[in-house]
Amino acid sequence: MQLTANLRTKQGKRAVRRFRAKGNIPAVIYGPETKPISITLNKFEVEKIFHKISEALPLKLELNTGDRVETLEVFIKNVQVDKVTDEIVHIDFYKPAKGHTMKISIPVRVVGKAEGVEKGGIMEVLHSELPVETLPSAVVEYIEIDVTKLGLGQSIHVKDLKLPEGMKALLNPQEAVVTIVVPRGLAAEEEVKPAETTAEPEVIKKGKKEEEEAEEEK
Repeated sequence: MQLTANLRTKQGKRAVRRFRAKGNIPAVIYGPETKPISITLNKFEVEKIFHKISEALPLKLELNTGDRVETLEVFIKNVQVDKVTDEIVHIDFYKPAKGHTMKISIPVRVVGKAEGVEKGGIMEVLHSELPVETLPSAVVEYIEIDVTKLGLGQSIHVKDLKLPEGMKALLNPQEAVVTIVVPRGLAAEEEVKPAETTAEPEVIKKGKKEEEEAEEEK
């Protein structure tokens, strides 16, 4: 994914309104080794790819500084949207640095058909994204979870996930990510068992003992 940007020298609310009126979106780039850089983006270009991008997807930003063009690898950190119009009004970009970790949320992708679902259970994805602290080199587009062997009432927890080296989850290890819920009707069926008929054998046995005692008295 790639976006083009221009250096923004004019600040203030009035300048921002003029940028937006011309079809631009104000934004900022920052990072552990990068002082905040104010930029503008083409609104049409951003909206064209916005539905395809996430925090876990690195972007190439072609930044025109006026006398040269720099290529920066950045991540989207925050997007501000107008509550009335749903239009993007500002974007924060994070420029990572080698050896420095960053905190982002990575989408969870579930694959396979769970055994529990085939038996009538209902699969619930409790976390569609996983917050992590990670090195930039360890970032993946999504975390894949295979639920094929997940049975009724079973769950896959954070501790069960296989994360890349250099990445750690920011949720409790015991937190469930995906679970197979057992519907009430199905649970009731599992609990109902045929009654054991032991009364008749006991009566028969008792009758035989009484017969043996009667024979001894004779």
